[in-house]
Amino acid sequence: MAVAGHGRAFGRSDKAVFVRNPLMILGTLPRVLGPEEEVDLPVSVFALEDRVKEVSVKVETEGPVTVMGPREKKVRFAGPGEDLVAFRLNALPQTGVATVVLDASGGGERAGQKIEFDIRMPTHEATEVLSGTLAPGGAWEQEIVFRGMAGTNRAMLEISRIPPIDLGRRLDFLIRYPHGCVEQVTSSVFPQLYLAKFVELSPERQDEIQANVAAGIDRLRMFQTVTGGFSYWPGNSEADDWASSYAGHFLVEAQKAGYLIPPGLLDQWEKYQTGKARAWTPGEYRSELTQAYRLYTLALAGAADLGSMNRLKERPDLPADASWRLAAAFQLAGQPEAARQLITGLTTDVPDYRELSRTFGSSLRDKAMILETLGIMDMMGKGFPLAQDISKTLSDERWLSTQATAYALIAMARISAAQAGEMQFAYAWREETEKPMKSELPVVQIPLPTQSFSGGALKVKNNGNITFYARLIHQGVPRPGMEKGYQNDLALEVQYYTLDNKALDPANLEQGTDFIAEVKVSNVGVRGEYEEVALSHLVPSGWEIRNLRMAPTGLVDNSDFDYQDVRDDRVYTYFSLSQGKSKKFYLLLNASYLGEYYLPSIHAETMYDDTISALVPGRWITVRKAGEIR
Repeated sequence: MAVAGHGRAFGRSDKAVFVRNPLMILGTLPRVLGPEEEVDLPVSVFALEDRVKEVSVKVETEGPVTVMGPREKKVRFAGPGEDLVAFRLNALPQTGVATVVLDASGGGERAGQKIEFDIRMPTHEATEVLSGTLAPGGAWEQEIVFRGMAGTNRAMLEISRIPPIDLGRRLDFLIRYPHGCVEQVTSSVFPQLYLAKFVELSPERQDEIQANVAAGIDRLRMFQTVTGGFSYWPGNSEADDWASSYAGHFLVEAQKAGYLIPPGLLDQWEKYQTGKARAWTPGEYRSELTQAYRLYTLALAGAADLGSMNRLKERPDLPADASWRLAAAFQLAGQPEAARQLITGLTTDVPDYRELSRTFGSSLRDKAMILETLGIMDMMGKGFPLAQDISKTLSDERWLSTQATAYALIAMARISAAQAGEMQFAYAWREETEKPMKSELPVVQIPLPTQSFSGGALKVKNNGNITFYARLIHQGVPRPGMEKGYQNDLALEVQYYTLDNKALDPANLEQGTDFIAEVKVSNVGVRGEYEEVALSHLVPSGWEIRNLRMAPTGLVDNSDFDYQDVRDDRVYTYFSLSQGKSKKFYLLLNASYLGEYYLPSIHAETMYDDTISALVPGRWITVRKAGEIR
């Protein structure tokens, strides 16, 4: 095609050209498969010249997939035309990248195709932590059996001379958390700025951290509004006050750590923060803490607004949490007397609480903020008991929100350098020779090889003169079908319907069937409105999602949410839910690929309190040929 234009005049001309080879093939597979799933691989064979009479089609595989039945099939043509051959593939019980190579030959011609796809886990990862305390000269032995499928198991030895903070598991939780609001994007990378204060990093680990932080900085640009603040979800026009301070806090610290911040990103944020600080009036929920945090970030950025700081300082009955945060701002602004005056008479006690939104607060997050302030004010004598309290919370098995986890790790990084001492120890994993180690850093992390192992024995010996803590952290994804359903103050129901609204059993569908999945989420608790609820809806490999936003059908109303993230094999939906109320969300689906697949569990939870959650367990399903009975 050629197109020409001049002023308001234009013209075009085109000509169709037929391009073909005498022999061509086209194989079709889903974008992903799950372990132990089976799928038909249909291969269309095109013989476009008379001399191509017989074609041999072969299939070879690489990675965690194999061929069930014959690897070679022949097709005969009486004349130019098209035919179809099919092979059956089986995914092995492990994850990774699988490759299928097709090769066709006949009539002196040859054609090929290479298809790559992921073998992904449709179930959630499980974590097991084993721990011990080693006095000088002491030893610790631990046997572990891997619970995950091959290819999903990871193990790490963590040695710490500070009270254990479960650094490996907590940081991994932040990095792998699937949802992507501005708070969670920030939380995933913020603690990584301080990892070098905790552990000795290999060059490869340093490169990985730098890439993660740089990617987080780049992604935050998607959240900045025209006002300079940051919205909670990408594309929203309204900035979120707390999230703007939190994201800006990270960007300022990242710049100080040597990371390149895109031009204008911090300048526009600083203008937004200053404008909001000067226009602030009390009365909104925890508005004093929000203002104090805003003023702290400005002071950290070297743009302290002393007028707004003094105005907040003179407020009668200023809450303790705001006083602690404002004290840090005064200290950074070179006003230590004002800082100490603000915290005189305050304790480090924080009542137990947890927010579902707003400031994303919790008692742990607020304690971490207090510890950070004590570190800034060089008052760590008062901070060590609080640090022990925080480390105890980090090292136990309870679930923590992204905000609480990130801020606790940030605060602990500030005090880790204050505890000196060299650890000397030796460890042996499985049948390996004992390896001596020593470090002056607070934490040593040692990845343990897990390839093709079902478990092993670990031995650790304390060769130094200080007591330290040892932890063996194992993570792996269990075999599909092992999960169990539950409802914790949240009810979850899933129904399937034909396009004319008749009930449908998804366990056995004909290929090509269009249908609707209806997920009903209900607030059955007595804790008021749930904010920031996340619904995670994964679909089987053999089904395809029809994006209702790209191709509206009018069949369902699917707009009662705050944000929705539609991907190839899953949809994440985020919304609020009033007490006693329900919301329904819909997916338009198609049973596209013949085979046996695992229908993953469907999960809903409030993102900042996992005690409010529900899960519908997964099950195996079939997509069959039209008219075939199974």
